[in-house]
Amino acid sequence: MNAQGSALSESPKSTGKGLAVALLVIGLVIGLGAGYFVAPGPRTAPGNVIEVQGSSVHLAALSGPGLVFSIGGLENPTISVERGANVTVHFSNIDSLPHSFVVVAQGPPYGADPPAAALPGAETPMAMDGTMAGENASASFTASTAGTYYYVCHVPGHASAGMYGTFNVRA
Repeated sequence: MNAQGSALSESPKSTGKGLAVALLVIGLVIGLGAGYFVAPGPRTAPGNVIEVQGSSVHLAALSGPGLVFSIGGLENPTISVERGANVTVHFSNIDSLPHSFVVVAQGPPYGADPPAAALPGAETPMAMDGTMAGENASASFTASTAGTYYYVCHVPGHASAGMYGTFNVRA
């Protein structure tokens, strides 16, 4: 058999493999595309939510290390309280950078300077400057209006870098 005959005998095998690969790729693209439209949207992981019952709520919030809040051992968890609850946030800065804790109405994305506190008293003192490393502060407020809020670090640039979480007030 000559070289030309050899090439002809391999051609159907090559075509079959190429067709199989093409069908596999097309199947994956269609399957993944359908999965995108059927799959549920992103949600907060069930283990990253703190639901608090009662009219008096005390939260211990740590800032850091890094640009995160740690509350109840969770990073930037969703906090959920009842409308009318008196909330006290006991804030400790365990990071080397200054940080603060402020509840705002506007959600992410944030610019360099996040918006003002949404509820009277819902911010640690000197929120723009922050609480210095190793220091503590507190904020006390009434969760008077049901809705979705966000807690952020008000030090410029920190919220835009991801230092925030969701704060829900249940009706």
